Amino acid sequence: MKYRIFILFLSLVSCNQGVKEKKMPETKLQEIELIQEKVDTIPADKNPTKFISALRSNEPVLFNEIYTDTLEFNDYNDDYDYWYLNGRKNGEDVSLIYNWDWRNNQDYNFRQGDLIMIQWKMDSIVNPGDEEVVNMKEVAINAKKIASGNKPITFLSRKIAYDEGIKEEVSSMVINQSYLHDITLPEKVALAFVAYDIGNECEGGYDSDGNRRVLWCRIVSALDLGHQCSDKQLNFLRKWFAKDTVALKKLESCPTIPNTATIQTTFDEILIQKNVAEKTITVSYKITGINMRESKSWQWSQTDVFEYDSEHIVLVDSKKWDVSEEDANINPDAVENIDPQTFVLALKDHILDEWKKQDNFDSLKITFTNNVLSVEGNEGFTLSNYDFNEMVINGTDDPQILYLTIGNEGGGAGGNVMLKETYALTVLDAENFEIASVKSSLLD
Repeated sequence: MKYRIFILFLSLVSCNQGVKEKKMPETKLQEIELIQEKVDTIPADKNPTKFISALRSNEPVLFNEIYTDTLEFNDYNDDYDYWYLNGRKNGEDVSLIYNWDWRNNQDYNFRQGDLIMIQWKMDSIVNPGDEEVVNMKEVAINAKKIASGNKPITFLSRKIAYDEGIKEEVSSMVINQSYLHDITLPEKVALAFVAYDIGNECEGGYDSDGNRRVLWCRIVSALDLGHQCSDKQLNFLRKWFAKDTVALKKLESCPTIPNTATIQTTFDEILIQKNVAEKTITVSYKITGINMRESKSWQWSQTDVFEYDSEHIVLVDSKKWDVSEEDANINPDAVENIDPQTFVLALKDHILDEWKKQDNFDSLKITFTNNVLSVEGNEGFTLSNYDFNEMVINGTDDPQILYLTIGNEGGGAGGNVMLKETYALTVLDAENFEIASVKSSLLD
């Protein structure tokens, strides 16, 4: 698909700068106290309606019965009409609909890795706009932390999602919003320093006053530090690194590299862990770099360790490993990176150019709908009907030459006939091709 590798590395599109506000579920959930002495048990009264749930993969789950289980908390996801709590149970990913305000209630503001006890039930839900369809889903009634997690927290990860705007799957950054809500200042400083000179989906725009062009970056914005190289960002970092001369030297030159730059780097993952007893913060991250001009890519992993107090932070250790470099064909003019739909449109134009050479072309009716090109005569009968949805694309020993084979159903006074037409397409670049007819044969 077109630019697939290019999009996967850079994630040029489909990223929102903020967290979308979502509607509260209209169905109010019953609030009850946790039954702590009945962890991972099932009530004796059984309803005959049974379902399957990842929370209890080895037994059937009964409709509207209340269960109590423990799971490892991952994050909250409020990007849907219903809000979801995500976690892991017995090594399996689980999610439940929830209905509490974790932003303003610290009892529910869990951190990734926390062990929580949760009461839930299997209940019916309907999605807004599709009320006729009833789905069954795990619904959380209440939750409580029973142990703090002792694992690194995933601050940033990536997901592959389909983008309607470009009709492609793209890789985009996902930032842990529930962690950000309760982030401490030293953690914020460490993340801001790591992201200072690494690409994080930076897009051009205007400053908050709308006066001048600036660069808005995902992580910088998520940390509420304004645009890249803003006074707010630089003053914040310089204040906290006032005792770190090496870090201050790095902050003298602020990079402004948009996500469309020829040479750049981007994050694939960021993990962060704070050790309160030792007053240290460890940030581990994975980076991918690309050079579009030379069609090269490289990767590395890095861990930075910071020591902090109530007012200052110092980078005390930094290690880089798993450094690799490889050729990656991210050239947009390469055959494998061109959307096949581009070949369809090019062949359609070529066929029409051939029809234009006929004296009666101006009297013909030409339509192109749903990848079907129809040519009708002045009396309304079909002369040719090309269905590009059935087009076959075959390569050759020359990577820039393709064979395009298409069926052509003709009609008119002589009756319907089916032709198999093959064309040779030579790729000049991503938008320009040379096309020539190779052969045409009559099918039975």
